[in-house]
Amino acid sequence: MEAFQDPPLDDEWSSSVEQLTPRQLDVFFLLGKGMSTKQIAMRLTVTEHTVKAHTARILHVLGLESRLQAGLAAYVYKASMTGRRGESPNA
Repeated sequence: MEAFQDPPLDDEWSSSVEQLTPRQLDVFFLLGKGMSTKQIAMRLTVTEHTVKAHTARILHVLGLESRLQAGLAAYVYKASMTGRRGESPNA
């Protein structure tokens, strides 16, 4: 099993994130906060099925294999955008 590595935060990877819809970005960043599918569904007032569909699309667009990777990628991406890597993205 390969260890997760930070996603490359280059222009190509950033442009992949930019391909996500606004709602997919909502799900992406909530995954980065460690929220479960059920918690995200409740927060966004959608069904769990809808959250799972958004998550599947996020994984496809970003070339990731699991929702854990998506959550870690969201955390790293948001931290890199705020310039505070290692701190909570919402700090």
